[in-house]
Amino acid sequence: MSEKKYYWLKLHRDFFKRHDIKIIEAQDNGKDYIIFYLKLLTECIDHEGTLRFSNELPYDEKMLSIITDTNIDIVRPAVSAFTQMGLMERWDDGTYFMSKIGTMIGSETGSAVRVRRFREKKTLQCNTDVTISNKNVAQSKSIEIDKEKERDKGGTRKRFQKPTLAEIKEYSDSIQYPDFDAEKFIDFYNANGWKVGKNAMKDWKATVRNWKRRENEASPEEKREKMRLAREKELIDAI
Repeated sequence: MSEKKYYWLKLHRDFFKRHDIKIIEAQDNGKDYIIFYLKLLTECIDHEGTLRFSNELPYDEKMLSIITDTNIDIVRPAVSAFTQMGLMERWDDGTYFMSKIGTMIGSETGSAVRVRRFREKKTLQCNTDVTISNKNVAQSKSIEIDKEKERDKGGTRKRFQKPTLAEIKEYSDSIQYPDFDAEKFIDFYNANGWKVGKNAMKDWKATVRNWKRRENEASPEEKREKMRLAREKELIDAI
């Protein structure tokens, strides 16, 4: 059993701009001639341009009228015009042949059709997957940007800014921490890159409060040692 074959007719974009087609179309009933011509092309597409009822019997003008559903009064002058313009031939055995069909048909087997459709489907799926992936990435980035904006707007996440000595002193006074050494505080964190442990500092005011809390929790011996070191520092500074 032979494999099914599919055919199609290829019309160039400038088909209706061709000189022969324009001349035929300009005749009386010219548009009907053109429609008839296209019907003949589709009729012979799988017979390599020949118009025959069977191997033994070629089509005549009346039969062409019937199979194309075209009035015989259109068929006769149209066939004459096509023959004169070189669009159609009449062979010695009576066979009509569409002269231009060789450049106007395409074909492929059933298996080729299935392979082509499979490839088109895979290409479409790949393009769809890439589009979806890119869309998801873009949406994720957009969501992250929106979250960043919301955090910044709501004040829940602000970029850390190093405090000045004056700001530290003002804040320590506001929390009643008169013994706080603001210079020591700022020197210490300038030296370690403003980190609390291994993490970047987020709130220097909270760190000041932690210093105060640890000092309040210190033992009497630790407090006396701290006072001794402070007096020594004052004496050194005075020299």
